[in-house]
Amino acid sequence: MTNNVTPATRMAQLEREGYCLIEKVAGESLLNQTRACVDKALAEVDPERLAKTKAPGSLIDSDEYPELADLIGNPRALCELDRMGLRDIKFWKAVIISKPPGGPRLYWHQDCLMWQDARAYSDRPPMIFLMYYLEDTERRNGCLRLLPGTHRRRHILHGMGEAHTREINRIDNPDDPRFRDYPGEIDVPVKAGDLVVGDARMFHSSHANRSSDKRTVITIWFHPFFTDLQEPTQSWIHDFMHRRHANWPQEALAKIGPLIPDYRGEAAPMLQNRVPDERLR
Repeated sequence: MTNNVTPATRMAQLEREGYCLIEKVAGESLLNQTRACVDKALAEVDPERLAKTKAPGSLIDSDEYPELADLIGNPRALCELDRMGLRDIKFWKAVIISKPPGGPRLYWHQDCLMWQDARAYSDRPPMIFLMYYLEDTERRNGCLRLLPGTHRRRHILHGMGEAHTREINRIDNPDDPRFRDYPGEIDVPVKAGDLVVGDARMFHSSHANRSSDKRTVITIWFHPFFTDLQEPTQSWIHDFMHRRHANWPQEALAKIGPLIPDYRGEAAPMLQNRVPDERLR
């Protein structure tokens, strides 16, 4: 059982393979509260917008959903991250990703946005994701797929294009090699309430949802060791988070208070860069 795994072992796995699993991090009350938020968001989203994100499913940002604050600031999860040694963590955004019945598989991609920062080529991840699945997952309903180790090693997929472009989201080309199987990939089925912690630099995707129910994951993006990032990177995280969550009520912001970035330097925000350079070997 992964609950018996020590924090040090989890951290070692995150550094070595690019992910780890922490069981039973969200209780049923928090899950039900989050499910209600998801139902509201899906009811409000434009169907034409959903058609443009056929491969991943819904991509609904946390901007208009302060109801996600309890999940983002989940004390149990933050405690476990701290025990692993992931400190000085700052929040970027969360995304509601709901794959409907019959939804296709997701393409392989990595989500690091700061490959110009030296941290992107170190053992310390510049960006991590926390994935909370709201349903038990298996291959049949679209569980997570990973290519362990690709956060630190170059892969053929690095040369196949960037993540989340309009064309790949709409599946303009079903034969795109980013939808294929690759040696070394693994499935990561989880129970609702478990937490997958992943390095944003690692290639990940998901299977198709062949069940009769939607499959939803809330992905939360954090930046650990925030003040060790280059100042333009800190400036960008600060600017993005504050602009996109400016309409959140103070009550919601208070729930994530320690996670709110607070860069006070004068560096201009970085330009996003999803492409690693020659430093990734």
